[in-house]
Amino acid sequence: MSKFVLKFAPILKYCPLYKESVLKNHITEFTTESHLQGNKYFRVVHGRTDKSHSVGLHRHEFVEVLWVKSGGGLLISGGRERFFSKNFLYISKPCEVHVLDPEGGAPMEFSYIAIAREVVERFMRDILAEENDSYKDGFIGMSAKLTPFETAFLDRAAMELADNGDSLMAIFRFLLNLYWRMRNSLISSLPDDIPDWLRDACQRALNPENLSIGLPKFRRICGKNTSYINRAMRRYMGCTPTEFLNDARLRYAKWLLETSSFSAGKISSMCGFSDLPYFCRKFREKYESTPMEFRKKLRRGEIMYVGECK
Repeated sequence: MSKFVLKFAPILKYCPLYKESVLKNHITEFTTESHLQGNKYFRVVHGRTDKSHSVGLHRHEFVEVLWVKSGGGLLISGGRERFFSKNFLYISKPCEVHVLDPEGGAPMEFSYIAIAREVVERFMRDILAEENDSYKDGFIGMSAKLTPFETAFLDRAAMELADNGDSLMAIFRFLLNLYWRMRNSLISSLPDDIPDWLRDACQRALNPENLSIGLPKFRRICGKNTSYINRAMRRYMGCTPTEFLNDARLRYAKWLLETSSFSAGKISSMCGFSDLPYFCRKFREKYESTPMEFRKKLRRGEIMYVGECK
């Protein structure tokens, strides 16, 4: 894991809708070797920069998963502009010209994971083989405003990646959790009028890293008494806390059955079920098949996978 301050020439005064043919002499080309620095799969980097030390327009073959922890500025990617502030995520496309230009006078603190292009292509091809193309196509190249909790999740995930070393399975797990988190936020949005304290608790519960979260911890996150939480959940979510947590686990289990080769036992554990028979029973109640029956029907074409999350 590395930490540095970017020190490059001042950023070019570019037109928002630039033409690469005109600016080709002002675009910095980064190689995979320069950023992975001997690693085969990925490298975790923490850094800070400011307006006078911005890297400027650049491109590279590796995929960059970058999140901003403080500061703000302007993102230009693929000729499109977007202003950003702290708690912001950007996933670069291979070879696409982009820049995160910090606003004047304020430093920008960030972290990113440089991932070899071949690793991402293998993840998309093999791990997400059965996933709906509309979701996959939107993953690489996306930018999104994060909640503080989601930024904290990425910080913890980066620490775990650094501790695991250059592990293919570790980066696959990170990408799977990130993909699910971003996909889930797009199609399982919470009600607009939900209180902030309940929104935060529900968002944490939907995170794959926290699917083992139990009722006691959910209540601690909420910071309210049990009867108040139950009333709020029924009012805004139309269910009890237990029903909400089990539904989040089962939807993730269904998705893993559709898109991975993990066993039912492994999926049960990944989704926070400590008892396999209980997991199979709850899955059958929701989807009218046991996990293995569901997968067999899917392979026989008796169930059409359409990328739904519910």
